[in-house]
Amino acid sequence: MGIFDFFKKLIQEKEVEETVPVKLTFSEIGDWMEKKKGENGEREKEILDIVKNKIRGFNSELEEKVLLLKKFDVGSKKAEDRIKGVVEDSRKQYIIAVKTLMSNLGDLKDTHFSDLTRKIDKIFFYFNKASFKNYERTTLLIGKEMADIKNTFKDFSKDLLELFNNNKDIVEIFSKINSIKEKLELLSPIEKSLISIDETSVQLSEKISQKENENERLLFKIEKIKQEKHYKERLERKKKISSLEEEIKKTILELKQLIDFKALANFFHINEEQMKMVKDYKENFHLNFEKDFGIGIIGLLEEARLETGLFLEKMNFITLKKKEIKQYEALLGVDPIQELISLLAQRKREIDSEKIEKEKGEKRKLGLEEKREKIITSLNKDLIKLNIEIA
Repeated sequence: MGIFDFFKKLIQEKEVEETVPVKLTFSEIGDWMEKKKGENGEREKEILDIVKNKIRGFNSELEEKVLLLKKFDVGSKKAEDRIKGVVEDSRKQYIIAVKTLMSNLGDLKDTHFSDLTRKIDKIFFYFNKASFKNYERTTLLIGKEMADIKNTFKDFSKDLLELFNNNKDIVEIFSKINSIKEKLELLSPIEKSLISIDETSVQLSEKISQKENENERLLFKIEKIKQEKHYKERLERKKKISSLEEEIKKTILELKQLIDFKALANFFHINEEQMKMVKDYKENFHLNFEKDFGIGIIGLLEEARLETGLFLEKMNFITLKKKEIKQYEALLGVDPIQELISLLAQRKREIDSEKIEKEKGEKRKLGLEEKREKIITSLNKDLIKLNIEIA
């Protein structure tokens, strides 16, 4: 196992000192953290220098002990050759493992305190894993030299653990500061989005209000036009046109009722083209009458020598009514409120669209505010751990 396995436990069990909380505003937190990081950074640098010196001393002492282990004469021991062979091979492998550990420790670069503990712990973990069996086998014949190396490891581990335990608050402070920094970075885009949503909402409200006021003015203008004499006269003409159109529809229906479609069918039953015309008029008289103004059906009636006098009379009546309609239409001119009504409808659609957009923004705002609240709650917990209160 690594030499820092119980170091984590020591950090977790650290008692929190009761001190007077530091009161800061949100805008002051960033500067406070930078100051704290600077103070902590100086302490961290001092600790790193001490660790590097301890590693150099440890490697130097270990080098001497390894040299003594190399010089030990395994052949002088009273033991089976097989045992001596096992011990000799194990000693070589153990020395290689020790040399690798020394090299790895010596290659450690300047790093953060928390990173250093992980790196050293990892180096010792792999050393223990690689050397355990060889250590046990070597001690079969070599006692004192192996014990001296083991004691060197113990002393080094004890010194490091004591050093790290006395300064473990550095790890805690950096961890909490990083956590606070991450949460502040999460808050920043949320705050910007909320500001943007509010600005957009204000702009949309102004647009909606402006268009609603414009629509009120348009409605007033439309109502004013409707009260004017020329517009009322125009409405009367439109009513007259509608009345004339109804008379025409009624007369066309009467024309259909004058026709004996059975007699026409009997007369033209052998003529495919005329039969088709008879059928079309019978099924949709009004549509086909409008297409040729009854010329087709008159031709069929005359060819079949059926009564056409009353039919022609009613057709002349329709012609007169159509001329009358054209006269009224000529007097109508452009509808003075139609353009205003179109503009009113267009603005109403724009208002509805802007209201939907504003509502979407409000829903997004609620979601962002909920997210911000969760981050702030978590942030406050981190700040309390650093003995900070938001003023």
